[in-house]
Amino acid sequence: MMFFPFELLSPLTPSAVKNWRENLKQFELAHFADYSIFELIENRSRFYDLLLERLWQQMALSDETELSLIAVGGYGRKEMFPLSDLDFLILTVQTPTVEVEEKIAQFVRFLWDSGFEVGHSVRTLAQCEREGKQDITIATNLLEARFLAGNRPHFESLCEWVQRADFWSKEDFFNAKVQEQMERYQRYHNTAYNLEPDIKYSPGGLRDLHLLYWVALRHTGALTLETILQSGFIYPQEYQQLQESQAFLFKVRFALHLILKRYDNRLLFDRQIKVSALLGFTGEGNQGVEKMMKQFFQALRRISLISHLLIQHYREHFLSPTYDVFIHQLDEDFELVNGRLRLRNEDLFLQKPERILDLFFYLTQFETAVIHPETLRKLQPALEQLPQKLCQIAAAREKFLRLFNQPNAIQRAFIPMHQYGVLTAYLPQWQAIEGLMQFDLFHIYTVDEHTLRVMLKLEHFLHKESEKEHPICHRIFSRLSDRTLLYVAALFHDIAKGRGGDHAELGAVDVIEFAKLHGFDRREVETLSWLVQSHLLMSITAQRRDIHDPEVVMKFAESVQNQVRLDYLTCLTVADICATNATLWNSWKRSLFSSLYDFTTSRFNQEGSELLGHSEKSAENRRLARQILLSDTASYSSQAIQALWQRCPDEYFLRNTPKQIAGHTALLIDFSGKLLVKVTNQFSLGGTEVFIYCGDQAHLFNKVVTTIGAKKFSIHDAQIITTQDGYVLDSFIITELNGDLVKFDRRRELEKALTLVLESDKRPILSFPKHRQLQPFTVKTEVRFLNETKEDQTEMELIALDKPALLAEISQIFSDLNLNLLNAKIMTLGEKIEDFFILKNHAGKALTVQEKENLREVIYQRI
Repeated sequence: MMFFPFELLSPLTPSAVKNWRENLKQFELAHFADYSIFELIENRSRFYDLLLERLWQQMALSDETELSLIAVGGYGRKEMFPLSDLDFLILTVQTPTVEVEEKIAQFVRFLWDSGFEVGHSVRTLAQCEREGKQDITIATNLLEARFLAGNRPHFESLCEWVQRADFWSKEDFFNAKVQEQMERYQRYHNTAYNLEPDIKYSPGGLRDLHLLYWVALRHTGALTLETILQSGFIYPQEYQQLQESQAFLFKVRFALHLILKRYDNRLLFDRQIKVSALLGFTGEGNQGVEKMMKQFFQALRRISLISHLLIQHYREHFLSPTYDVFIHQLDEDFELVNGRLRLRNEDLFLQKPERILDLFFYLTQFETAVIHPETLRKLQPALEQLPQKLCQIAAAREKFLRLFNQPNAIQRAFIPMHQYGVLTAYLPQWQAIEGLMQFDLFHIYTVDEHTLRVMLKLEHFLHKESEKEHPICHRIFSRLSDRTLLYVAALFHDIAKGRGGDHAELGAVDVIEFAKLHGFDRREVETLSWLVQSHLLMSITAQRRDIHDPEVVMKFAESVQNQVRLDYLTCLTVADICATNATLWNSWKRSLFSSLYDFTTSRFNQEGSELLGHSEKSAENRRLARQILLSDTASYSSQAIQALWQRCPDEYFLRNTPKQIAGHTALLIDFSGKLLVKVTNQFSLGGTEVFIYCGDQAHLFNKVVTTIGAKKFSIHDAQIITTQDGYVLDSFIITELNGDLVKFDRRRELEKALTLVLESDKRPILSFPKHRQLQPFTVKTEVRFLNETKEDQTEMELIALDKPALLAEISQIFSDLNLNLLNAKIMTLGEKIEDFFILKNHAGKALTVQEKENLREVIYQRI
């Protein structure tokens, strides 16, 4: 179907071609919803064909009988998008003369001047043969060659030659293309679910479709999905799924190219907003983007699955040499054939659908076994024909629960079950989270992918190598005789995302229904419900509350109730953090969670006795710090220690660990200067501490956080303490942006920078570039005051959009309102900050109602 909005008139000029291209783009934008994506692509490809054929004539290249103009690559497949390169080969019978070379150069220059990205080559048949044999990419382009103009017989000679076995054998070609796929997958960490995926190169993207084309093309000469279907290379059901997935990816890529000026295939956040709108996805807030990305990730998963299946099928049926067949019968319905699980009864899954789960049970029993491709091809239609969810079948429920306690159950059973659609067939709620993306910078995986990674992380706690990084979780998980409860809690912890409302509360309802259906007893049902509903409790307490405050620990312990729940919640929380984003877990977080776990365990072990109060806790920290100092090889007198400590308020001893107190004391006991800045990894477990001792001064906190931010460190915690005689004992916990401890050279560099800024009367004025990834996001600023009954201090939680120097801006607000900051917990969740502050007013008390309202109003105005 032709629908050009213009005529290709002669003579062609670059400016005219640019106008035609712009007209075509505007036409495509205006009529994007009026035509199928295949019509749009065909129309654009046809436009390029007509243009090149006309230009070939205009440049008098049609007079050169030894030349052929041949489309290759995506252009050869007629797969042209608005920003696609114009790839072509000029095939020549012999090396061109100088005159012909000049004509070719003019031809290419014209296209460059017209705004095209041109990929071209000029080769003889012999050169094609030599270079094609050496380079699989050139060989692939030649296989896709399509005649445009010139010497057709010579082109046909090329086609005959590239089909010869001595060019690239089918086996060598297949192995080379599969190797390319493996290397490409590794660049994307073997997952399609990256934060800003690449339509073309991500696992399951268009390159996986091209792989199927290329293998079929080399084997049968098939050029399209239709001809691949007709050749018997794929089944009708697979054809339908590939056709639908390809159409959607084509639409997304075409829309992306329409909104861009330069070639790119990455769906960056700001582009997702524009593309989803062009494709007609609507909804409140980010719902349109999330709907589009859900469909996008589902398309990637289908393509990746079918690609995997067909690679296995091709290798087994067309490439594997003849060898002896070793059959190990597993039961009346399953057998292991040369390490591949195969059905003995082809209709088994239709007749006994509960036996689908046995397929994955056997995967856990044979660690090197894989599923036979023909078994996979029987699985898919059986899943589609299920009259009910598998969980409604009593025998299936028993088999499902049995899986949790098998060796490597998550890696060997549940991940393949998700990959092949069995989890969707089993759990009613699973389909809703398949491919469900959350439009933020915190989560880097879809909800289903994240859930499986949480379960996989739990399983990893069993491995010896996890003992160093996750000692508590390794100890807990290894001693559990039955890990089913934790795995089920992980399976349901985010199951209700995307529905609206509190996903933890909705998920708790779902897991109760699941647990009752599967025969869990009352205690187990209550534990599962609590775990799902409270799965964020430990994370919030450890990272956004003052865990050195005994009241915080007591409140947390009251919510948890007992050691068993604490153990379960600790494992679930750590796995959840690690599976959300690999950069989130670091030594500082490990120290926070370990401390909260130890404090709470101590609370349970007190058997009902009162938890230490502030004064008792402060005294205990002094005692332990004194022990550290007096056991040191350096000789510190008790009198000198006491003289220094008399200047420090109780708050200092409450909010710092004994190790920190001892370290600070060792630095200060003989110090007589006015300013001390020490950046060290020795005093604070898990983080690099910035310790500052100097006379109090205006804007001190602002100066410090601005300088730390300028040096590209992350701030996690801040303790702001002032001595009786007006000196500050400030402590900041920082890491590198990736969570690593700060190394020697960087520590010394920061010490110098902080010393300079604190010795100066001027505040640093630093500019920070805008973060590209933050620009598409909006976060509603929220100010919450917590525990408002306290008379001596005010706790405030701030939620806002992250931006450079935000903490410095907040500190300036505190300074302007004459408020004293005692403690800060800094938590960045992607594009959003959720910070916790403990404040006092100028009188050293909790903020009044009016002071709170003033603070809230100023924050809303400035942030």
